[in-house]
Amino acid sequence: MLKYKANWVEPEIGEGDKTFDLYPEDSIASWHKRTGMWVD
Repeated sequence: MLKYKANWVEPEIGEGDKTFDLYPEDSIASWHKRTGMWVD
């Protein structure tokens, strides 16, 4: 949620990193399921 970061914060964004001004479309749960990291 880069839109709300403190103005003195300089994020370290690497090549290929995804960034979002607000919440991304994926929830944390759906991201874990999509990437195969979900544990029941």
